[in-house]
Amino acid sequence: MKKSLLNLVAVCGFSLLAVNAYAEQNSTGMDMAGMKMEGMKMDKMPAKTTSATALSDGEVRAVDKDNKSITLKHGRIKSSTVEMSPMTMQFAVKDKILLSNVKAGDKVKFTVENIEGTATVTVLSVQK
Repeated sequence: MKKSLLNLVAVCGFSLLAVNAYAEQNSTGMDMAGMKMEGMKMDKMPAKTTSATALSDGEVRAVDKDNKSITLKHGRIKSSTVEMSPMTMQFAVKDKILLSNVKAGDKVKFTVENIEGTATVTVLSVQK
């Protein structure tokens, strides 16, 4: 009796494993060519960006418009190309126009990217 019960449990276990493996194998690569989507409103869906870059917080310490640079006291920076611990540092600025509305003491949100080996501010906005 014990032997037949063990055999039954083993057969059921292997059957479940086989069904699970078969289901996983067929779940990838779903073909949606014939699927009707009349009820779906795709224009209301948010656009998906290729790289999600979070803005970092900082405080402006100095602005050098002539040299297209800004000195920021910042928290941790993590972008698609730069990762940096909190510190105060001078950064190159991609576009001089980014410096037009900032002054020392301003709280800012910004993004830094590695452009040709230089940590460069690519987005900068003053926080009110």
